[in-house]
Amino acid sequence: MVAVSDTAEVIADRPTTETKGERTRRTLLELAIDRFGRRGYRATSVSEIARAAGLTQAAVYAYFANKEDLFDAAVDADAEALLRGARTQVEDVPVTSLVPAFLISVFGLLEAHPLAQRVLAGQESEVMPRLVDLPAIRQFTAFVAEKLSDGQAAGAVRSDIETDDLAAGMEALVLGLLFSLVQSGGVATPRHQRGVVAAFDAMVRPAP
Repeated sequence: MVAVSDTAEVIADRPTTETKGERTRRTLLELAIDRFGRRGYRATSVSEIARAAGLTQAAVYAYFANKEDLFDAAVDADAEALLRGARTQVEDVPVTSLVPAFLISVFGLLEAHPLAQRVLAGQESEVMPRLVDLPAIRQFTAFVAEKLSDGQAAGAVRSDIETDDLAAGMEALVLGLLFSLVQSGGVATPRHQRGVVAAFDAMVRPAP
């Protein structure tokens, strides 16, 4: 039996019935999240992940083109689960407080997502250029844009802003703040916390 850490649960929304190939790919991703999260990209080999899955290294390449492809897919799967969990927690938060609440939620969930945490901690700097446009991040941006559009329809968000553009800007700010929070050990003064809330509120709230 394959033994992995709690990160085995990060790949959610699984189909009720999986094919053998889908099940194998999921197992490889779960193992990759665990191994890369604990040891990092350089110290982890495709062969050890293959052995843990009971496969040959060649068999892994039927699902992932190379080690980089496996790593990118593992990061995206872990990040997608992390962001999905945070989105669930902030679903009913007023749009003017959405991004600060989202940041708090993500930071609180990070411990259960070691690979995402490792990347945010700056421990995978060599592969960062490939990771700035992950599908999981684009999903987050689409979520914010939808919430802003709903807020405009409800009169809670300024009508003179382009929601897709503002959501993309918020994506950049959220990523920057997450990197800063994780690499500083989560240190944020009350003054900074209030400032972040006020800044995002001012961006979107309609003029009185």
